[in-house]
Amino acid sequence: MTNEQTYKQVINKIDWLLEIAKRKNWTIMLKPFIDRPATVAEIDSVEMQIGKTIPDDLRKLFYFSKHLEFSYQFDETLSEEFRQNFSGDIYWNLNSLAEQYTNFQEWIKASIDPEYNDIEAIEIMEKLWQDKLPMMDVPNGDIIAIGNSPSEIIYFSHEGDTMHGKILGDNLWNFLDFYSRIGFAGSEDWQLEPFFDFDKNIMVTQGDKVDRYGQLLEK
Repeated sequence: MTNEQTYKQVINKIDWLLEIAKRKNWTIMLKPFIDRPATVAEIDSVEMQIGKTIPDDLRKLFYFSKHLEFSYQFDETLSEEFRQNFSGDIYWNLNSLAEQYTNFQEWIKASIDPEYNDIEAIEIMEKLWQDKLPMMDVPNGDIIAIGNSPSEIIYFSHEGDTMHGKILGDNLWNFLDFYSRIGFAGSEDWQLEPFFDFDKNIMVTQGDKVDRYGQLLEK
């Protein structure tokens, strides 16, 4: 798919979820908000504020919409396999990126504090997070971040839980394709774990499990 097709799929999946939510009486936590495209000047201004270049893929996403948000919640149990999943959310916002980046830097600073971390762990952390920017703030305080060339999507757990440092998508557009097809199935680590193969250390973005989850949402 092209970037535009992936973006349109995100919008279409929001509409799809709204129809399901209405039929199944789910709670809409954040009504869909889809802002206008960002301008070059707006993106350049944020880059000046954070002192970093925004990854090309994220810049392209902002050119479709500079701010998008939507979240929902339900009380039913989809299945034993997905017993931890009861909500979904999607978010990005150019206007809040500078504040997100400041908070992200504080978490990084804490994770490389020599008083609590050994030298090897600090070196790994510095290498892992040096070129990353926050994309989504997770409700539990964690962060979904984006890299720069490639624009891999990676999970940052402030408590170092099992999903910490795991790659959720090898680039932004592949992640959005996958994440929209599972109805934005919750950004917290334990909601993403059912789709992660810990033996192979990869996110399962295609196949029966992904299809099955979408079918359970609609059922």
